[in-house]
Amino acid sequence: MNFPSEILEIERVLFNEFGDLKWWPAKTPEEVLIGAILTQNTSWSNVEKAIHNLASENLLDLRSLSNASRETISLLIKPSGFYNQKTERLIGVSKTITSEFGSLENLSKQGIQFCIDYLSPMKGIGRETMDSILLYAMNFPRFVIDKYTTRFMTRYGLLKNPREIGKLERITDILNHDIWRLKNFHAMIVELSKNFCKSKPVCEKCILNKSCNYYKDKSVP
Repeated sequence: MNFPSEILEIERVLFNEFGDLKWWPAKTPEEVLIGAILTQNTSWSNVEKAIHNLASENLLDLRSLSNASRETISLLIKPSGFYNQKTERLIGVSKTITSEFGSLENLSKQGIQFCIDYLSPMKGIGRETMDSILLYAMNFPRFVIDKYTTRFMTRYGLLKNPREIGKLERITDILNHDIWRLKNFHAMIVELSKNFCKSKPVCEKCILNKSCNYYKDKSVP
């Protein structure tokens, strides 16, 4: 398989099916960061409930979160699960960024590499969360590598195994560092994964099954 041409073909097929998914649904970049932490180990529907609760108390920005009590935050984000752990992470990230930069916007002005080095050591910000923050909150050209992309790309045949993630970093170049395309390509893969390329895949109805190694191998008598 020619990796760049396969990526472009996947993008074309998915866009014909899903179009512009307008993801991530948030009013501010700081809300995106908050949502990226809340969505760890839970479904987006649960995150939406927690986001709604935080919004009702005007706690959808880092400065407000950094000044709120642990008890208040824990109660509000309870629908997202692991709420005590996520409360500590939200407060820690919020306090660090606001005390050192004042806002996420000011941090983003330092550039992508600075932000990678700055966010990486923070408790609760792993690779997937950091990628989401860099792309969706800070508008840096950074493809999001998560369980959906690695699972799909491995099954499709573009990765030998889910740990071969360095290859996926090339997608940023293949999509010409286009922020909108990077956002929508990731969003379309997530949509495909939620509907077809699940942990227990629904291959027969998948729009990419004719080119997918997993489906072709499974279909061989």
